Amino acid sequence: MPVLIILAAICVSWWSARTASAVEQYVRDEVIELIPMVLDNPDIVERMVVNPALYTPVSNSIVAMSSVWSGNKKDLSVRVTSGDDPRYGDGSATHVALVDINGIPVLGLRVLCHGTGEPMLIAGVWTP
Repeated sequence: MPVLIILAAICVSWWSARTASAVEQYVRDEVIELIPMVLDNPDIVERMVVNPALYTPVSNSIVAMSSVWSGNKKDLSVRVTSGDDPRYGDGSATHVALVDINGIPVLGLRVLCHGTGEPMLIAGVWTP
């Protein structure tokens, strides 16, 4: 019986890690797609923020990236972690996405996303 409990715990842990990794990859892909879309049409941010007060800061921060970004998605590096940023967050974000261009940090996003295929919402932004 103890062996079954240990095996069940291992399976649950493995499944949880696999699911968390899939959501992180999903958020990464969404951010990489979002940046060129915002540069083409900054108004798209309006439906992606949790609070209308974030529309202008998020939009302006992404548009400001265009001065250092070539427009090639291969130059973007997005690191996603689960949880909220301890410096800029209030604990409500499910993920943090840090965007680098050619190895230079340019943008941080606090993100709400509960699963692959679920809407990704932006709960905060900062520039390093």
